[in-house]
Amino acid sequence: MNISFWGAARQVTGSMHLLTFDSGYKLLIDCGLHYERGDAIELNDSFPFDPSSIDLVLLTHAHIDHSGNIPTLIKRGYSGQVLCTEPTAALVENLLRDSVNVQMAESKARGKGVKKKSNQPSVLYGQANVNTAIDRLVCLPFNEKFKINDYLNITFYPAGHILGAASILVEAIEDNTIKRIGFTGDLGKSNSKIVVNPQPMPNLDYLICESTYGNRLHSCTIAAEDELYRYVKKNCIDSPGRLVIPAFSVGRTQAILFTLNQLYVEGKLDGVKVFTDSPLGIASTQVHEKYQMYMNDESIEFAETHNGLFDFPNLLVIQSESDQKSLTYHTGPSIIVSSAGMVEGGRIQQHVRNNLQNPLCTILIAGYCAEGTLGHRLLLGQSSVKIKNKEHAVYARIASTDVFSAHPDRDGLYQYISASDSNQLKQIFLVHGESEGIDAFQKHLVTKGISKVMVPSKGDSFLI
Repeated sequence: MNISFWGAARQVTGSMHLLTFDSGYKLLIDCGLHYERGDAIELNDSFPFDPSSIDLVLLTHAHIDHSGNIPTLIKRGYSGQVLCTEPTAALVENLLRDSVNVQMAESKARGKGVKKKSNQPSVLYGQANVNTAIDRLVCLPFNEKFKINDYLNITFYPAGHILGAASILVEAIEDNTIKRIGFTGDLGKSNSKIVVNPQPMPNLDYLICESTYGNRLHSCTIAAEDELYRYVKKNCIDSPGRLVIPAFSVGRTQAILFTLNQLYVEGKLDGVKVFTDSPLGIASTQVHEKYQMYMNDESIEFAETHNGLFDFPNLLVIQSESDQKSLTYHTGPSIIVSSAGMVEGGRIQQHVRNNLQNPLCTILIAGYCAEGTLGHRLLLGQSSVKIKNKEHAVYARIASTDVFSAHPDRDGLYQYISASDSNQLKQIFLVHGESEGIDAFQKHLVTKGISKVMVPSKGDSFLI
């Protein structure tokens, strides 16, 4: 059997790992969009293998860097199914349709109908391709072995991270020997809001493990509701200001709204209006409401006691022009939760722009911001930032918290690997991490006595 790493190798986007069996059967785990520097169309429009040769695709979770190139794969000839969990199927439909809209908007901005190369499309795929991809989704439950054929079984294990995210155990029989290969997908940290704790896969021969935060420790160690209330109290209660929170539409928005609901129930949001303004975030919240049975005990118990997770009297969901006016003309203390999390595009950029020169406003960055994004530039403490080619002075306070992080830190990753380690584990492959962090994590594992660790680069293949 051969494993090839075609994405998320010394990078955190474009997850795509290919298992090729001695029989010739090919299993692709994830098919995400690459976001490296360069032309997005050129990076994602072709594959380093023949898509029609792939027999089956397994999808760990809905995030676009894991799912976003499935329509292109199908467009280029893949004719099989895509196996995932129920919540992943529901979320990925929303994300893929949004991906088309984003691509169309970017194409229009470049110049309608203009192609950078004569043989290069202006968008990767359209809604028709997404419809085909959605039709190919087949949903499996957690913790139940599923037989693919006489020599291949798979099992989905809860990964945390976001609703429905799965780690995938592949059990293959070759040369009368069972090989057990585990793919973590993206893991969540323990005791997160909404999602369950990641569940290690047992008795592995090989582990392909994400390493996003392999060189860092989470700085916030208090409960999420206590951390968020610190900012609410300082910015909205002690003074009649505004708290603007950029949040990713899937996972982060829901965790923050749930935490605000908890604060409301505790009587800590008296007089503070909460606005959530993100079409994709609203659609994702509806998926969370439908699949509450996949959430952790804290969420399920809260929903049963309070008849829901996200809806409370102080919350206004922006869905109409009238709702937008209510936000625009609101003068009292308020909280705005909107996407995107890195403040690149989306409605949050408008809210940030509108509040940058308000000294009574705090912009709370609640997640990772890649270098070069507006969120990252704000965190650098610049006195002014450029938005849509116009310079804006920064008088608002800029703060950050990692309490809502959707990934485990270095110690959390080590604990997960330790739980997965056994005498039969032959090799660990570290993926989904930038080179600096992933190399540091490899060295950390060696100091902990785990030496059978490799860091593949994109295109590397190994016999297993």
